[in-house]
Amino acid sequence: MKKTSILLGIFAIMLNLGCSKDDGPEVKDPVITISDFESSIEENPVENEILGTIEASTNTGTLVYSLTTESPAGALKINSSTGQLSVAAPSVFVFEINPKITATVQAKVGDVTKTANITINVTEETLDVATAVIDKTGYTAPEDLTFLYSTDGGDSYSADKPTDLTEGDEILVNISNGIMDISKDDFYFSWIGSSPVAKTSEIALAKFVVGSTDLDIKVAVVDKIEILVSDRNTGQFYSLDPSTGDKTEAFTITLDGEDLVQVRGAIYNYADRKMYVSTTAPNGFEKSMLYSVDMATLQATTINSNPNDTWKGLADLVITPQGNIMATMSLGQGIGESLISFDTDGTASAPVAFTGADLCCGLGLTYGDTTNEVWVGDSAATIHKSNLNGEVSETINLTLEDFEYNMPNAYMIKNLVQIDGVLYALCYENDNAITHIAKVDLENNTLVHIAQLSNSNATQVNALVFIPAYLF
Repeated sequence: MKKTSILLGIFAIMLNLGCSKDDGPEVKDPVITISDFESSIEENPVENEILGTIEASTNTGTLVYSLTTESPAGALKINSSTGQLSVAAPSVFVFEINPKITATVQAKVGDVTKTANITINVTEETLDVATAVIDKTGYTAPEDLTFLYSTDGGDSYSADKPTDLTEGDEILVNISNGIMDISKDDFYFSWIGSSPVAKTSEIALAKFVVGSTDLDIKVAVVDKIEILVSDRNTGQFYSLDPSTGDKTEAFTITLDGEDLVQVRGAIYNYADRKMYVSTTAPNGFEKSMLYSVDMATLQATTINSNPNDTWKGLADLVITPQGNIMATMSLGQGIGESLISFDTDGTASAPVAFTGADLCCGLGLTYGDTTNEVWVGDSAATIHKSNLNGEVSETINLTLEDFEYNMPNAYMIKNLVQIDGVLYALCYENDNAITHIAKVDLENNTLVHIAQLSNSNATQVNALVFIPAYLF
């Protein structure tokens, strides 16, 4: 009995070992899961732009992806290993032609496959205002400039750049200084350089029609300049058309509640936004003085009352590169003609007498080719070139052109201003007490008549000056 039990145990062990040796690992059939894919893309994409990745998995093996159908053909491509979907043919992604692109994707493991649908919604291309730049190089007003945008025909405006624009949309772009719309009467506007080209120009409001690319908005804003003269006897300043001599009333400066009269020289200082004016001493009863003028109120303040009778008259003024005032002065016609400088508080430097020429009258003043040189008007239609030490290097006797009274010795040049490369002169005709506006041509050494501005001392004008038009 014992022997039989041992034999049966050995047989059972051998049977069990034999079964373990013959059995292999269990083989699983692949089970693939895959989801439909849907995405949206703006028309006109770039080649190889990624659309997304197919979501698929398998319980065994490695998935291999392929596209089995496409409409339109060749629109898409897929990474066979990762299932990443991308643009193959950008030209077919056009909203008007193919608003929807479809395909079928197959995921495969061995002989087992499974498919899913791909849907790509092509949306109409949206555009933005890519850049918006205001060139303020020629703009000197104190208020900053910003753009305001309207996409509803001007019913409302926003400082935010418009987005999601489409071809054919209209957008209005307005320039604002934060207080009020700025006027074409005061500034020049150039929208050249914008893309697309503005439908309007030369004004602060421009209309753009959106094209096929983002908008690039550029505008340059430049001060308009007004040339002024002042009636010596009334103090009335006039805006002067330098091409015709036509005068339009501009403003009057007041001092202690009274109109400031006998203005002889004037200059606008862009550094502190004030005008500085000098007055003559009519008939020797009053002193020639120097004033600053607040252009917002047109109120004058005496900054140098000439207490020591340093000058009899300050003829013409310029602003130095340092923001101070330089003037021509005299102690009487033909006496003590000099250059004198002032701080903006009126503190005067010692006068520097002219040498190298005998100056007499007029004493119009402007800078020459550099700020180290000044040009000074004189009697007999003469211009002197001098350095800042008063040393005259050249004297130019001008030939009259288009003057009815053709006698050069009769004309003194009282004021000089340069605007856009043109040198203007205010000339006084001694023999007939008439004031003229003329242009100085130093290439041909001529004084070219523009217009007669007054016909007697009773209507004599002085203080030829230019200022920004926005000041009044």
